Amino acid sequence: MSFLSGKNIPAEPDLLFDKSDSSAAHNQVYWGLRTYGPYDKDKPVIRLALIYPMDKRNAVQGLIQGLNNGTPVIPGGMPRFFRCKLDIVKEFTTNTTAIDEYEKVATSFIKSVNYKDVDTILVYIPRTPKYSTNTPYYYLKSIFISHGFPTQMTTEYTFQNLKWSYLNLASAIFSKAGGIPWVLASEIKNTDMILGISVSNIVAYKRRAGGHPRFVGCANVFDNYGKWMFFEGTAKLFEEDRSSRYDQLKELIEGCVRKFEAIKKKLPKNIVIHYFKKFGRKEIEATKQILNDIVGDYNLACVSINSSHPYRLYDKSTSDGSFPRGSYVYLRNNECLLSTTGETPIARLRMGTPRLLQIRLRFMNNNFLTMDDIVYQVFSLTKLNWATSMPMIREPVTLVFSREIAYLTAAMSEQEWRGVATLEINPTLNSKPWFI
Repeated sequence: MSFLSGKNIPAEPDLLFDKSDSSAAHNQVYWGLRTYGPYDKDKPVIRLALIYPMDKRNAVQGLIQGLNNGTPVIPGGMPRFFRCKLDIVKEFTTNTTAIDEYEKVATSFIKSVNYKDVDTILVYIPRTPKYSTNTPYYYLKSIFISHGFPTQMTTEYTFQNLKWSYLNLASAIFSKAGGIPWVLASEIKNTDMILGISVSNIVAYKRRAGGHPRFVGCANVFDNYGKWMFFEGTAKLFEEDRSSRYDQLKELIEGCVRKFEAIKKKLPKNIVIHYFKKFGRKEIEATKQILNDIVGDYNLACVSINSSHPYRLYDKSTSDGSFPRGSYVYLRNNECLLSTTGETPIARLRMGTPRLLQIRLRFMNNNFLTMDDIVYQVFSLTKLNWATSMPMIREPVTLVFSREIAYLTAAMSEQEWRGVATLEINPTLNSKPWFI
């Protein structure tokens, strides 16, 4: 057994729940929303469409009533927690939960409804394995998003645990409608833009002739308060080789920088890239070359974050031996293991044996951040997944969002992906986290 020395992050980062009031802060999502409402209070009505099997009508209508009127866990409902109300603008029903029945209803919906008239579609589907793509979940996600409609799925499991599902559903619906539930209360040190990059996501074979796999690249962009800004995807599909990886990076990074500049009215100077794979030397050099061309004067940090590794750490001073949340140890000067799910005062229940994040700084110029700064940045970003109100999330949102997109692209056809990337639909979608 080896013993390592490490450090502790002294306190949970506070979250901000009002963009015009810096005192509207709390370190837990539930109490922040209950006390202050969301960061963005400019969305009083969310136009919601419903699709559900005929025999689930009462359950779905009861869910909407609970979201609008409140429950013991979310008193006051969405009007209190998110300062908005759900307005049901369309309802479609299915006779069964078979995938061909959902396909028929989805086709009818798309033909009769303009995506500009609906903020989100709530769909009741059967519960299916996450990694099985031939299911109503992936079919409906793919077909609707390729026509500009974000969706929120519910299953029988949602209703079995409805007491604890309301707030997560409300937050996801609010976010997919374009609202901002919360951000960090304090700026991330020396950081203008964070990119969560995922390249070489395979696109599904369905409705495509030929046996060669095709790939796309995606990025999620966050600002200096950890706020998700937009999604960027490559419009072109690529073969899997080194030259195409460079082309994907170039298209992604250039698109992200240009959109960031359009929103913020300035170019990003301090740029951090999070990648869930190992940064290769050629990828780093390609990134530097791209930024040299479009930004010029910049600071860059390339960070690999790995959640699948053999390391386990234990702390003999805690009640159950778990490594406390916010504690980390150095393996090398540029490599740490960070605990995000161990013993913590903000949550009574912990997620089994803590699985730590392996954080590696693969490249940095000008030493504009320390390794401690990077660890704190990753730790802070575990609190910004708008799909859940849980006080403790294991991975940073940069990784979570990249993975969700990878799952979806694996279920999309080329035609559906091009629908997502079209000039007409993309501006509507890229400002909404439709993939969560």
